[in-house]
Amino acid sequence: MLLLSAEEEIKILRIIDGDTVSAESRGTEIKIRLSEIDAPEMDQPYGTNSKKCLSELIRENSSLRFKSDGQDNYGRSLGWLLTDDKNLNYEMIKQGCAWVYDRYVINKTIYSFQNGARLKNLGLWKQNNPIAPWIWRRNN
Repeated sequence: MLLLSAEEEIKILRIIDGDTVSAESRGTEIKIRLSEIDAPEMDQPYGTNSKKCLSELIRENSSLRFKSDGQDNYGRSLGWLLTDDKNLNYEMIKQGCAWVYDRYVINKTIYSFQNGARLKNLGLWKQNNPIAPWIWRRNN
């Protein structure tokens, strides 16, 4: 398993869902789980929209770096997708395409991004009663 150092340039191979991608770094394929966010599951309302949102953010930003935050229990690399001026994890929250993953928050500023998206009824916040992915997984 390839462990990435501080920041590595990566090439996205495939978007799996709104918080997981397959990428290539130094000739090795890795699965990346975006830190601090939790996107709707693919079978959950807004799941396909969330995946599309991440796809568009990646397409708009050709030069991507990955900042590692270790590994999760499934062997995925955890961390942030970065451009020169954006953190795509946070962009997902700002656009209402994912939830703040309370259990794993590192930077509390992320809550202001979520509150902004909620107040503007962006993305998943257009729904009457959006269900957090961790609740959806427990109930489905």
